[in-house]
Amino acid sequence: MEHQHYLTIEQRDALEKLIRSRIRTGARLESALERLHMPDYGVCIECSRDIEFVRLEADPLAMHCRTCSRLPVSAEA
Repeated sequence: MEHQHYLTIEQRDALEKLIRSRIRTGARLESALERLHMPDYGVCIECSRDIEFVRLEADPLAMHCRTCSRLPVSAEA
């Protein structure tokens, strides 16, 4: 499934500030910022649907949409 929504520059800037406020330095910060600027940032890694901006504001490192984050974790994972 192709995602339909793209984050605005302002939304990405706001999320970058949140990430920088929560992760001060180091490889984890660099990885989070690199991911933020990838074209598929904000797209669920499970179902490929958009992750709602309000969810990203609450957790800028979220990799799952609200629906997939509620699914039970597979025993094989």
